[in-house]
Amino acid sequence: MAEGVVIIGRDGRVIECNQAAQIILGRRADEIVGRRGSVISRKAIKEAGTRFPASQCPVVMAMRGTPCSGLVMGIESKHGRRWISINTRPIFDDIGKKVAAVVASFNDITERKAAEAALKSSQKRLYFLATHDVLTSLPNRSLLEARIDHAIAIAQRTGAQIAVLFVDLDRFKKINDTLGHAAGDVLLKAVAARLQDCGRESDTVARQGGDEFIVVMENVPSTEEVKLATDRMQSMLAKPLLIEGQELYVTASIGVSLFPQDGQQAAPLIRQADVAMYRAKQLGRNRVEFYHPGLDTHLLERLSLENRLRRAVEQQEFVLHYQPKLHLHSGNICGIEALIRWVPEPGQLVLPDEFIAVAEETGLIIPIGHWALAEACRQNRVWQRAGLRFMPVAVNLSAKQFADDDLLERVRSTLSTVDMDAQWLELEITETAAMTDLWSSVNVLTTLRRIGVRVSLDDFGTGYSSLSYLRRFPIHSLKIDRSFVTNTPFDEDAVAVVGAITAMAQSLRLNTIGEGVENVHQLELLQELRCGEVQGNYVSKPLPAADIPAFMEAALRPFAAGHAFPQQKQTPFDFK
Repeated sequence: MAEGVVIIGRDGRVIECNQAAQIILGRRADEIVGRRGSVISRKAIKEAGTRFPASQCPVVMAMRGTPCSGLVMGIESKHGRRWISINTRPIFDDIGKKVAAVVASFNDITERKAAEAALKSSQKRLYFLATHDVLTSLPNRSLLEARIDHAIAIAQRTGAQIAVLFVDLDRFKKINDTLGHAAGDVLLKAVAARLQDCGRESDTVARQGGDEFIVVMENVPSTEEVKLATDRMQSMLAKPLLIEGQELYVTASIGVSLFPQDGQQAAPLIRQADVAMYRAKQLGRNRVEFYHPGLDTHLLERLSLENRLRRAVEQQEFVLHYQPKLHLHSGNICGIEALIRWVPEPGQLVLPDEFIAVAEETGLIIPIGHWALAEACRQNRVWQRAGLRFMPVAVNLSAKQFADDDLLERVRSTLSTVDMDAQWLELEITETAAMTDLWSSVNVLTTLRRIGVRVSLDDFGTGYSSLSYLRRFPIHSLKIDRSFVTNTPFDEDAVAVVGAITAMAQSLRLNTIGEGVENVHQLELLQELRCGEVQGNYVSKPLPAADIPAFMEAALRPFAAGHAFPQQKQTPFDFK
């Protein structure tokens, strides 16, 4: 039998044991049979750290005529601490009234217990990382909004006031540009610690992103209390910081919104605090401004941006730049991602971070996305006809585009118009877009796969996708969010997340793409973790379409002699 089995007599001595029991317990038969206090007795269980009253010991229970099954307990063996799942049952005498012996059967589940403990620890860590900022370990935007909503629910019953403080560091970009991003990260951690130190225990300090922090003060008795809190923050932040031998002085602009007068939900309160902070910046920085309706100048500026975007759509003021992807196993360029840029004036290039959010809010992302899809496919077909090596072009889809009923027809029509095979198109969607309507997402993704279009899940690791649904998504690749790649290889949490994602992707037979690779250390780590592809400035910065043929020609040259990876620095992505 694969199970360990021992028979224990009425006197408590072991009568018989099988070979499996000897293996599991790490003892010979003569060390088990005939001895009292066997390794599965109450005494042995107690020594192993498992506490049972005498009445609940599985052997004792069986001696009293009560079978026991499925009990998990720790025992001490010559192999050290082991975990077993034990079943005991009584053997009655010929009359059937008295227990003559006990049969105990057990399985070694030590490895299963270790796996369960590791899984539990991993789930706990992943949940923490999903709800907290990787750099500072502060709550992220999603957890912040949940806490604000919870605070509002309490305040509505008690009549209490809530303050939302939007804290933005002044001239942080200058520090980043002067001392580098590593020094900037150290500064952000220090600021996070100081904000926590000067707040109350009940306050929530969260990182909004970049150099922006949000503090939520619950049960605020008056605005004077808020002013005292902001004074403490500015005083604490004004103390010098020593970073990389440089003494730095930090100031912050703070905007404040109050519940209930400035908003009834988390999003409006954060927005109004942001408007007030922007006003503090306009008035000279390093000051505090409370929101009031007169500060809606910020909203007027957003309206101006919206109008300019509408004109840009009508006049086609957009261009695409293309960033190559490197296949880590072969060392070849294996694909290219189309990235949109706005050119409102000749020589002026506006990056998507400055206008995509407004485009999504206003719905202009739909026509912009349609143009980007058509232009990327057209350009890829031009390269193919010019004799450039065939490779897929990746196009980002916004959540609104992915939810658009006309998406599938738009893809079919575009491919037909440019006469391009579907396998050379890759669509990138975010976790949030995919999880908004699960069944609809599965149907759309299934149809895209049937057409032959590749699909990647972008920014993976920052959303909330359920793994049970992830395995149902007919996708080709998981694109590891750049925030994790940026913090490797020196951040253990980031490395753990990247390793977990690549391992999970391999088990699901999915490709992985690491984005935001800026140096050789990040690239080598991703290679070690068996990531499939990478992209980032270390491979190549986004290039105008006209520069791609020359780049591809240069990229192919080192491999002409048949070397998998060139030994000298001949290309920007040579990492050997």
